[in-house]
Amino acid sequence: MPVTILVPGYGGRFGVVERWRMGVASKTLSDHGGGRLVLSGHRGEAERLAALAPPHAEISIESSARSTFENIEKSLPLLAGTAQLVIATDRFHRRRAVRYLRELDPEMAARVVDPDYGWRTGWWMDSAGALYEALVRAQRALLGRQR
Repeated sequence: MPVTILVPGYGGRFGVVERWRMGVASKTLSDHGGGRLVLSGHRGEAERLAALAPPHAEISIESSARSTFENIEKSLPLLAGTAQLVIATDRFHRRRAVRYLRELDPEMAARVVDPDYGWRTGWWMDSAGALYEALVRAQRALLGRQR
């Protein structure tokens, strides 16, 4: 069954994150027999992701999101009518993104399915994601912020 894959941009200096996310998106597209990529991020993030997309992939670009919350919020119009949604990122970042999606559109959140990658290809990204999420939570707790 075709799937829609949201690929959030990465504003850091490490292009390996963008390449890994697009690798996950490409494998998931292939495993689902096709679908559409929604690439989200500002300052050229979405465009860099588009340059890494598989040839002939159907692509929609959201080029103004500055955060994970905005990746979800600003991509919602592009996700309308999606039967299955995949968020191509590490499992800890994905949990946060799905939490935001539940706040904004619980019906769409119920359509989220996991991307296709195994622990051998994803353990290092999941490990880095776990560390990053722990740091983000600690910072938010210190500053008293919700998101």
